[in-house]
Amino acid sequence: MKKKLLNVVTAAFCFLGMTASAAPLVFEGGEGIGKGKHIVFIANDHEYRSEETCPALAKILAKHQGFKCTVLFGIDKEGHIDPGAKSIPHLDVLKEADLLVFFTRFMNLSDEQVKHIADYTERGGPIIGMRTSTHCFNKQGGKWNKFNYNYMGEDYDGGFGKQIFGNTWDKENGQSHYGQNHAEGGTYTAVESAKENPIMTGVAPFHAYSGAYKSQPPVDATPLIEVQVLNTFEPSTDLNTKKEKVNAGWTRDHYTALSGEKKDARVVYTSIGASEDLKDANTRRFLVNSCLWAAGLEKSITPELNVDLVGGYEPSAYSTGSLYRLNVKPADLAGWDSSVMPASAKFAGVDAKGARLSRVLVNRHALVKKIKTLHPDLDLSKKK
Repeated sequence: MKKKLLNVVTAAFCFLGMTASAAPLVFEGGEGIGKGKHIVFIANDHEYRSEETCPALAKILAKHQGFKCTVLFGIDKEGHIDPGAKSIPHLDVLKEADLLVFFTRFMNLSDEQVKHIADYTERGGPIIGMRTSTHCFNKQGGKWNKFNYNYMGEDYDGGFGKQIFGNTWDKENGQSHYGQNHAEGGTYTAVESAKENPIMTGVAPFHAYSGAYKSQPPVDATPLIEVQVLNTFEPSTDLNTKKEKVNAGWTRDHYTALSGEKKDARVVYTSIGASEDLKDANTRRFLVNSCLWAAGLEKSITPELNVDLVGGYEPSAYSTGSLYRLNVKPADLAGWDSSVMPASAKFAGVDAKGARLSRVLVNRHALVKKIKTLHPDLDLSKKK
């Protein structure tokens, strides 16, 4: 009897430990223009390191602007951050969100979890989408299959991405690759008509490492920024003159919820967002300003807003299925002094064969040095 009771108690403690390890990452804001407002981030993409971008941006908005920021991640069964996972615990926190920052790709979640996202849009909450959020759901079954990026029914054409942000992954009618990933960076500037837009306040031309997308913004959008593709991965003046400037972000003042109801709500979408993009202060300023505008705080936007990174930040490279950090729990990122990601966290997929990894690493010398430090037995010279 005592042994049975001990097993029950042990199991209970294990469950509680696992639950705590998967608890959401929360940064409690203090004084600032965002005091009293709650921003919820959903970071769950397979490629562009949203699990790094979102906590770094959340820390800036909480520490410098006073928002309460909650970051939700795709989580595995052991409570570790798992980019693109099929489970995002604690989505019920969206019930109290004043703004949703969405950075996902090809998700497939349980009906119960998707319901919290659907409920948020049904109440018309403001929303920001980064990069792959235009194609955020794929192979989603059950009652939420209309959220899939390739849903073609007239009742919710283009799924969540098109109906919320105004675009979906569709080379002919929506969005597709334009600048070459890992080889061609881009210079981003305000479109002429947006130079006085509050979101562009204090935002000088900035560099992003994300390969440019070619987007066809919806006719009801207000264009914000455009991108000039470069012949270099790093910032330069070496323009790829074979590729004209194309749109890279816009705002909307409404979206359509799954119920078919038009919701008057502020929306910002941008095709940047890879974690390396945040190395440029003007990229961070653009994203912070976007959050303030979407939250209805545009009168508080000034060129002097603090957008400095908080704590350590060593972004990894964007890559599908590799180079995310292993065995990291949300709690490992807590606190102002934490590093995104922990310096000791090893990299996934660095022992993979083939040319893909070589293409990713060729222009990332600091990352190669970091990998060699954490994986001393790995011979990167053979990754060709």
